[in-house]
Amino acid sequence: MIKAVESKVLEIYTSCKGNYPSSHDFLHVKRVLNNALMIAEAMGLSEHDRFLLTLACLLHDISIPIFGVKEDHAVKSAIYAKSMLLDLGLDPSDIEVVYNAIRVHSWSSGSASMDIVSMILQDADRLDALGVIGFSRMMIYGEFAGRVMYSESEVLPRFRDADDAHYTIDHVFSKLIHIPAHMNTDVGRRIALERLKTLLWLIKILSLEIEGLS
Repeated sequence: MIKAVESKVLEIYTSCKGNYPSSHDFLHVKRVLNNALMIAEAMGLSEHDRFLLTLACLLHDISIPIFGVKEDHAVKSAIYAKSMLLDLGLDPSDIEVVYNAIRVHSWSSGSASMDIVSMILQDADRLDALGVIGFSRMMIYGEFAGRVMYSESEVLPRFRDADDAHYTIDHVFSKLIHIPAHMNTDVGRRIALERLKTLLWLIKILSLEIEGLS
């Protein structure tokens, strides 16, 4: 079943290429899966829960390539996943686990995870927003959304409010620095803190280069 789902997901991303930013492409899906399995291994997750977690990771953003927007993508992806897994004959109780994990995974939903599968999916997805990968994805999505990279008057928002609707770099201060405090698992939180350090270092170097100081 995992091979069938992965094949279908890849087919969707390939056929919808150009409809979504590369910050949310199939490579992102695979990185989230790698993060999730790393956390699952550290926590000693059962084989069955890893199976459900894998399905949830593969399908967690599937509505983004289909519809080309992030708005309400968690709910839309959950609905699509439920339909696909029903067609594949997955047990209804297992479908509910996958459905709920996808439905609550996004930061913007503000929803709390309800079980170990949803907890790990949330953490795995958020880890991909930090570190070097997170920096790269932030820049890609900022361009896709038509934002300016930084405020010329003050590169880093020290004496002004962070405004990531207009400035890409401000996203670090409006959201990304808060991620470690909202992780569900100890292992996820530890990794998030390390990746945040890397992200902040990159932002510091970038600001110095902008100001001609490095």
